[in-house]
Amino acid sequence: MKSSQIVIANRPPLAKVCLCLAVLFPSASAFAKSGDPLAIRLWPKDVVSVESFWGLEVYIDLGRASVNAGSTESQLDATAGRITVTADRSVDHVLDRLPNQALATWTPAEQSGAASPHAIRVRCPGGRSGDQATESMVLIDADGLTIVVVTGDQLPFVQEHLAEDVRPDVMVVATDDAARVQAWARQESNAAILPRRMVLPSASGTSDVDGSNAHRIDHNTMAVSASGLSDQPMQWFWMTDQPWKMKASLVEPFDAMDAACQQSQRVFAKLSAKQLNFRPSNGTHTPRWNAEHMMGRQLLFFSQIYHAIDIQIPVMDQNPKQMPPDYTPAHPEWDGVEEARQMQRVSDFCRRFAYLLQGIEPEDKAPGSRWPTLQALMKQMQRHYGEHTTNTIAKFELVDFPDE
Repeated sequence: MKSSQIVIANRPPLAKVCLCLAVLFPSASAFAKSGDPLAIRLWPKDVVSVESFWGLEVYIDLGRASVNAGSTESQLDATAGRITVTADRSVDHVLDRLPNQALATWTPAEQSGAASPHAIRVRCPGGRSGDQATESMVLIDADGLTIVVVTGDQLPFVQEHLAEDVRPDVMVVATDDAARVQAWARQESNAAILPRRMVLPSASGTSDVDGSNAHRIDHNTMAVSASGLSDQPMQWFWMTDQPWKMKASLVEPFDAMDAACQQSQRVFAKLSAKQLNFRPSNGTHTPRWNAEHMMGRQLLFFSQIYHAIDIQIPVMDQNPKQMPPDYTPAHPEWDGVEEARQMQRVSDFCRRFAYLLQGIEPEDKAPGSRWPTLQALMKQMQRHYGEHTTNTIAKFELVDFPDE
C-alpha cells in the first residue's frame, strides 16, 4: 500500500496544530545538497520535528511560543545533534556536525563557514509585536528541499520570506480551516509559490480537493526527498500527530538486527583511520571495507523495499566494490567512531520509515526485495554484521596490524 493511500484513523478533533519545516534558499548554496530523505513529524502540543539521514534533528516547539512563556533561547543537545527552537525569537542559524566530530554545532548562518552537505539551516523571522508573539513561520534548509511552515493567517505574506524564484517543495500550514487554505491556493497570484505538497493537520476540516490529489495519513511521519518530489504535481496531505506503532511480529526481528549492528559498532568505534585503512598482507579486505559493506548492504536492501512502496525514499546504494583491486574507500579520513555512527544512521533510517511496512508480515516477500521473505532479509542482516565483524577482529592478530 502506498503511504499516500493510508486511511486516516478516527480521532477526536485536534486543537490548532502549528507545524514547521524545511527550506532551501538559493543564497544558501553551501547547504543541504545531499538529497537524502527527510522525515517530517508532527507531535502533540504543537511540536514538529525534521529529521535527516545524517542524524540531525530540528524540533520546533510552538507550544511554548506564547506571551506567558516568554522568549526562550534555542536549546542544543550537541551529543544527539538535536536543536529545539521556539518561534518567538528571530533565528538564522545552521545546525551541523562534521565527520569525526563528537558534537553538533549551532552557528549563526553568516558565521557557519564551510558547512557540510548535511547541514540544516533554520530561519525564523520571529520576534514580538506588542504583546503578541509572531510565531507565524519557520524555514529550514535540509537535504536539497524547500519546505515552508506557516500559520493560516500568515499565508498572504509567504512570498515576503522566499527568494524570488523559489517554489517550495512542501508547505505545512498550521490551521483549523482547510477551506481557507484551499481558497488561498486557488488565487492566481499565488500560483508561482504553490508547493508540490501541501500538508495540513488532520483536524483542519474536510477536503474539496479532487480525490486523486488528496491523501490522508493515519500517523505522524512523512518522507520527502528532492528526487521524489521532482516534477510532481501539487498534492494535498492531512496527517495526525500520533506515531505509527510497529506490530509485535516485527519488533523482535528489528531488535535483533539492531543489536547485531550495535555489537559491530562497539568493535569498529575503537579503531583509528589508519587501522581502518590497513590492507592485510594476506590479501583480505581492509577493516573499513567490512564496515562499509555491512552498512551498505542493509541500506540498499531496505531502501529498495521502501522505494517500491513510496518513491520519496530513493534507492540508496553505498555498497563498496570488492577489493583488491577495485575498492576505493568512500571516506578514508573517517575514524572508527564515525564509521560506527554511519552504521547507526542506517539502523535509524530503517526504523524511521518502517511505517511503510504496514500490512507486510515477516513471512511475506516485501515489494522491491530479492529476498524470499522480510524475515529472511532481517535474519541475514543480523548474521552479516556478525560475520564481517568476526573477520575484522581476526585482522587485529596479524603482525603488521597498526598499533594506533
